[in-house]
Amino acid sequence: MCRRLVALTAATALIGACLAPRDPTATPPRPEPPPPSARLQLAAEVASVLDPTADPCVDFYHYACGGWLKRTQRPPDRPRYGRGFGQLIDRNNAALRELLEATLIADPADPAAAPLRSVYSACMELGGASATPRARSALAPYLSPIASLTSDDGHRGLMRLLGGLHTSAWIGDRSALFSARVEPDPKSPTSYILTLSPGGLGLPDRDYYLADDPESARLRRVYRDHVAAVLSQLGEPVAEAQRLAARVLDLERRLAELHRPRAALRDPEAIYHRLGEDGLRALSQLPWGDYFAALDLGPVGPHLNVTVPEFFAGLPALLAALDPPTLRAYLRWQLLHATAPYIGPVELAIDEQLTAALTGQAASPPRWQRCVEFINDSPLGDLLGPPFVARALSPAGERLATAMIEALERAFTRSLERVPWMDPQTRQRARGKLRAIANKVGQPARLRVASDFQVGLAPPPAGTHLDHALTLRRMVARRHAGQLGGPVDRYEWELSPATVNAYYSPTFNEMVFPAGVLQPPYFSLDYPIAMNFGGIGMVIGHELVHGFDDEGRRFDADGVLREWWDPATVARFAERARCVERTYSGVEVLPGVHLDGALTLGENIADLGGVRTAHAAYRAWTQEHGDEPRLLADLSGDQLFFVGFAQGWCTLSSPESARLDATVDPHAPPQQRVNLPLAHLPAFWDAFGCDPGAPMRAAEVCELW
Repeated sequence: MCRRLVALTAATALIGACLAPRDPTATPPRPEPPPPSARLQLAAEVASVLDPTADPCVDFYHYACGGWLKRTQRPPDRPRYGRGFGQLIDRNNAALRELLEATLIADPADPAAAPLRSVYSACMELGGASATPRARSALAPYLSPIASLTSDDGHRGLMRLLGGLHTSAWIGDRSALFSARVEPDPKSPTSYILTLSPGGLGLPDRDYYLADDPESARLRRVYRDHVAAVLSQLGEPVAEAQRLAARVLDLERRLAELHRPRAALRDPEAIYHRLGEDGLRALSQLPWGDYFAALDLGPVGPHLNVTVPEFFAGLPALLAALDPPTLRAYLRWQLLHATAPYIGPVELAIDEQLTAALTGQAASPPRWQRCVEFINDSPLGDLLGPPFVARALSPAGERLATAMIEALERAFTRSLERVPWMDPQTRQRARGKLRAIANKVGQPARLRVASDFQVGLAPPPAGTHLDHALTLRRMVARRHAGQLGGPVDRYEWELSPATVNAYYSPTFNEMVFPAGVLQPPYFSLDYPIAMNFGGIGMVIGHELVHGFDDEGRRFDADGVLREWWDPATVARFAERARCVERTYSGVEVLPGVHLDGALTLGENIADLGGVRTAHAAYRAWTQEHGDEPRLLADLSGDQLFFVGFAQGWCTLSSPESARLDATVDPHAPPQQRVNLPLAHLPAFWDAFGCDPGAPMRAAEVCELW
């Protein structure tokens, strides 16, 4: 089925269409050259980001980014800030702010303006003290049953309470004990399944509870004091709050012991256990029917996957050993942890103290920025999509991006023909999967409309920011509840149109590129094609290779999780993947803090293959169209490709953020995302004349795609 989408061409209308079938021999369009003034300005910008005193064969990242790194100050409200995931986000947020502030003076009869106006106004009010008492009263329906909770009913009350909280009060990734998510069934991706996963931790990862190094111990003390401060806000005396906080920390440590290491969750087969409701009851003797009823799911039947069975098998004994005061304190803390950003300035300030300890964030972001990002990340982001895309992505830009995607696919097809470790049958199936990938550009063809949000999003003072956050959460939960066991909505995107990101979905076998990422420094009609292929071309290649990394390769052309590779080819692939894992495991991010090569393996394979594929596509493009005039006299087209790639990743990070990312982020840090793929790419060595033995020329080359 052809499902390729095109971007918006007017502020209030979306054109969605299936493009013509792919023709691998088709000549891609050549964009019109930018005016001379734009080229001069761009040349000056690229040169200013460079550090020409750095040796590109020693540390290409600092050669490409050194000028920017020297003159840029990391904003105090950003633990991590870059030219792409930083400055571009700032520009997109500013555009969204203009659109949102226009709704404040829009015609009251305009249906699209009303929900945005209500939510944005209430969010902006959070900076004042008047919103806090109203927001706290909105928590009463959740705090009251927690206060009366006992274990006398065999945990039926607890499971009903958790179901209600998971449906209404848990916003984002914060949830008590475990999490529930309705998603496509990996082994039957045309229908939805309920997936239960371990949760319940207030710190970012199990390792924060179990590691015995001094920094982890210090952060646990900070966390315990933070929990005590939150409980004090709820009226507990200081001494009692401290005692309960210590018990909450101990409970979460015991939960962490039931979690698997993060890297162990990357194997899709290892986290697929379709037990169904009956199997879950046999595994974990808890009143799950009460939980599912509170989730408003009705009978779950066979539509249930459990990612980590040993967690749920151990949960009943853990709960049986808990005294009710500790359980109540834990639930109160988790509720406030999830909702603190939406209540009032006092709660927000306490929440940011923990954020500061974990990430090094030294200041609070501007209120408008929080509100813009909240709306963009919520279902309301669809209402901002059409006007944002109208100003951010022209039809010509959409056509060029689509042509580049197809150029990358042709380059990867040629790579498939060359890899020596793949048997003919697997190669043929891989070609079929590549041809079946659907590419989506700009924004979804089917968007939520204003009428979806008319109920429950009252303007202030009747509706507070917390009211709206809870209402939007319930909307999502109700929609997902109705999907369970039903057909998958293939029009739904995981990102809003203005998001600076992209993704590959293995169950949909599709790549998605929102308009938000199709901006400088990754993409522009005014860029030389070398920079576009180095920037967004590498992003495209990265997502494309995800379909064939150590996780994505497990899903076939229809998105079904099954083994479709020959066993000997699997073994040869795994041998090459071990080279990647060894290489990245040797990276020391901070003294004593190393990357986890197993955790980052999929992203590293995508980086290595992505830049290789993008460069091959660029070479093919120039063979078709000829070389462009040089942007900078001392940079060839190949060199500009690699500079364009690197300059999208120039980044400043706090030490705390670097430590956190090394623990939980499946991506390598930006410096390694630039240097390591290039050190393993002969085309880079040739472009910059890197001799054997140079740091940017790996002695052992890791190559899969």
